[in-house]
Amino acid sequence: MSNVVLTKGRLYMFRGVQLRYSHQRQCAMQARYVFTDSLGKRRELGGQIVRREVREIRELAKN
Repeated sequence: MSNVVLTKGRLYMFRGVQLRYSHQRQCAMQARYVFTDSLGKRRELGGQIVRREVREIRELAKN
């Protein structure tokens, strides 16, 4: 994911955990991308981590 393009409501995998993308925060802080897990807990991730470690579930299903 060189250009991070996330789709709201889609499932993504991050370190073995499935997360649903919620939205992007409109600020210059480190944690710009907001996800929720299956328990409804909010998880905020920075751009570098998203580019390196977040994968779309659909991509994993193809392999």
